[in-house]
Amino acid sequence: MGRWMGWGSLLLLLAGCDPYRKLAKSRHLADRDSAAFGYFRRKQYESATPLFEELVGLYRGSARAAEVLYHLAWARFYVRDYYAAERYFGQLAEEYPLSPRAEEALFLQAKMNYLLSADYDFDQKETRKAIDRLQVYLTLYPEGRYSAEAERLLREMERKLELKAFHTAEVFYRIGRYRAAVVLYGDYLRQGSLPELREEAAYKRAAAALQMAEQSVQEKQLPRFAEAEAHYQTFLQEYPKSRFLPILKSQYEHTQRVLRIPSREAGGATGN
Repeated sequence: MGRWMGWGSLLLLLAGCDPYRKLAKSRHLADRDSAAFGYFRRKQYESATPLFEELVGLYRGSARAAEVLYHLAWARFYVRDYYAAERYFGQLAEEYPLSPRAEEALFLQAKMNYLLSADYDFDQKETRKAIDRLQVYLTLYPEGRYSAEAERLLREMERKLELKAFHTAEVFYRIGRYRAAVVLYGDYLRQGSLPELREEAAYKRAAAALQMAEQSVQEKQLPRFAEAEAHYQTFLQEYPKSRFLPILKSQYEHTQRVLRIPSREAGGATGN
């Protein structure tokens, strides 16, 4: 008899550990609401989530729905489901723009994209989403509560795209696809703002163009050398004290010899 009483006590104890179970199964909306927020307060986010998802539909169009969405998004955030959190914060901002939670939700949606953003050598879809949404937030709330952080995250994401553009050009340069490298370094130089990368990109664009001229069929060598020479002159003018200049000058002179192109007089492309 004592054994069965012990099991009964254990069952009662387990039931006591989940005081919201009965409320969660109630027919009354207020009870399920209490259960959902009770689970959330106890950090039982997986238990809170299905109740919140149900309540969003039942409260649709009301201020309470915005509050439920807000907590649902945070519940998914706390279990590191950033995709779901991004979706729910976005739903709140879009469907309830007059809610007191709307500004925060719009910023947090962008921040979820920021958290999902991969390293620069991987796909940057989430980075671009983060940039777009941070710009929307800053347009709507230029003096907003999160504007300083939004600007910081925006600069970080823009830097990551710069690194991605430079890295892509680097890949083609390393595998000897010099025409593509010339184009991609040129794209970076039109948009990139990081001084150290701009200098290296300008050097490698000229170096890739010289390599391309050397490897071209004979009828294309002279026009491609002229293109390479233009890039070399641009680099020489913009970075006259660059650490890359001795290397680039040597490469330029080597290509001249290979293609048997006469050296210019002083003040010409040899940099004298």
